[in-house]
Amino acid sequence: MKRTTIILAILMFSCMGMMAQVKVGKYQDWKNTIDQLEVKAAYDFSGRKTVILLPVMTSDVKLPEEDNDNYNLVTKALTTLTNSVANELNKNLEKKGYKVVVAENADVRDPEAIVLQLNWAEFDLGNRALRAWVGFGAGNAVFGTEGVIYDGDNAVITFKHRRISQMDNYSKLAAKGVKDVCKDLAKMILGL
Repeated sequence: MKRTTIILAILMFSCMGMMAQVKVGKYQDWKNTIDQLEVKAAYDFSGRKTVILLPVMTSDVKLPEEDNDNYNLVTKALTTLTNSVANELNKNLEKKGYKVVVAENADVRDPEAIVLQLNWAEFDLGNRALRAWVGFGAGNAVFGTEGVIYDGDNAVITFKHRRISQMDNYSKLAAKGVKDVCKDLAKMILGL
């Protein structure tokens, strides 16, 4: 009798670990990684090792003025943002057995995958002169995104996240901003 109880307890706890998920609710500074996360409905991503990245939306990004030195750098970075995000996510997730696939359109919903939709809201390279002369956070670069994670057709998780950077080489700054945000997004996916 004791042996059966112990075996059932072990099975129950191991199954609970496989079905571990974040409870429905709103979270601030979730696991010291994501600024705001809201779980809208129960989900089960256990066993899913494919992340489908829908084309990243960038229409909310405020572009620099056309005569600004950063205009060409920002517009070029935004045109390749979906591939950049996919590559960075893949670098962070493949060690854990995940594969990131870019969807051809925004209508893809696969019940066997984790579907990620991003609306990149901030891509501001800041101002080097303000960083150097004023300091105290003036002129810092800001990169931010909002997103939705789907379980089949259901939007089960929404989130907002941003990163601030103080590095002063603009081309490296653009790549570093995307890399840092994606590193946090990968941690979020692994923690679901």
